[in-house]
Amino acid sequence: MDKEIDRDVAVEVSKQLLDAYLSVENATRIIQERCSPKEFAGFRAEAGKVAGGLYLLLEPLWRAYPEIAPEGLVMEAPKKKKRKR
Repeated sequence: MDKEIDRDVAVEVSKQLLDAYLSVENATRIIQERCSPKEFAGFRAEAGKVAGGLYLLLEPLWRAYPEIAPEGLVMEAPKKKKRKR
């Protein structure tokens, strides 16, 4: 996304999707606290897919407008250390 979306729209969409992410995270905590480990494992696996999908929507917005990304977010993969031979 090369700043195709207006900044104001990107800000609003980012907020909505972050709220959705937090909602999924909170729901996962509820399941962890109140359900069996087996139920939690299944729920967490699906919640991870949802969270990953939300990130795929958010990441292009944050690349186009880095100033709207959450503070402290690092979007570059860590550099691989060279192996000693």
